[in-house]
Amino acid sequence: MAIKTIEFYERKDEQIMLIPYIIFFTGFIFMLKGGDLFVDAATWLAKITRMPEVLIGATIVSLATTLPETMVSTLSSIHNETSMAIGNAIGSIICNTGLVLGICNIIKPSKIRSRIFYIKGIMLLLYIVAFWFLASSGVIQGISITILFIMLAIYIVFNLRVVQYQKDHQNLHEKKSSFTFKEVLYQFFVFIAGAAFILIGANLLVDYGVIIAEHWGVPSGIIAITILAFGTSLPEFITSVTAIRKGHAGLSMGNIIGSNILNISLVLGASASFNPLQFTTQNLALDIPVAFIINFLLIVPAFFTKRISRLQAFLIFLVYVVYMGFLILYYI
Repeated sequence: MAIKTIEFYERKDEQIMLIPYIIFFTGFIFMLKGGDLFVDAATWLAKITRMPEVLIGATIVSLATTLPETMVSTLSSIHNETSMAIGNAIGSIICNTGLVLGICNIIKPSKIRSRIFYIKGIMLLLYIVAFWFLASSGVIQGISITILFIMLAIYIVFNLRVVQYQKDHQNLHEKKSSFTFKEVLYQFFVFIAGAAFILIGANLLVDYGVIIAEHWGVPSGIIAITILAFGTSLPEFITSVTAIRKGHAGLSMGNIIGSNILNISLVLGASASFNPLQFTTQNLALDIPVAFIINFLLIVPAFFTKRISRLQAFLIFLVYVVYMGFLILYYI
């Protein structure tokens, strides 16, 4: 009888321990659906403004798909889990390039036709170096936050100038897009619903991600840079796969580069506004260098070849796999 009682309580404990995992992955589902709705609304806006693909990807779509990272990292910082805020932002940059663009271009290599890709690619590399320099002091606070927001402002102003240039050079006889009030109202509700789903999902991921990390004795920053980063990068992954499958490689490239720039300037800037971000030796000696290397491998060869080759994509993906493998073997 005593043995059966012990077995009953052991099974009960196991069931109770499953609850955080169920809620954690429910958070992923909320984030995924919210990101899907948000991207739909953003894409509709892009369509009626008739902006070029790379610009759409680097502005409207990247802002929409970066919202999960922004919410998760900001809420992590508010909850004083700054290592999760940092890990999610840096991990998303690595995941966006290594996993998302790596796999997409292994499946279907992309041709680069727009100069905007190269300009924003160089901007991204410079932003990573600038962020690395700011983080080298061990903490981002005060003036460093201001610099991150200045970087964000530069990126936004640049995009606005490009949009204005495109409008000035559009065919004056081109038919303007028309839309009804009902359509605008519907897209507004889609936008709000997407934001609400993302907010709910972000709260679930942060709260129960910490519980799972404590249960396994794994630093919360590692949970953030691996599992959370993958989860918050799902909108970018889905958007990029769909774009490349439909022959819109420019949208995919612009989306990822724009998202990476926003992860540095917006996500980390917003997170640091609530709590100073403390950087570990791993962040400075491994995570940020990998983020730079993986984006360098994406952008610099494309300057000369005007395309992302299958070999190049495989190397980018390999860096991601080796990096993830190292973290898993070291901490688990």
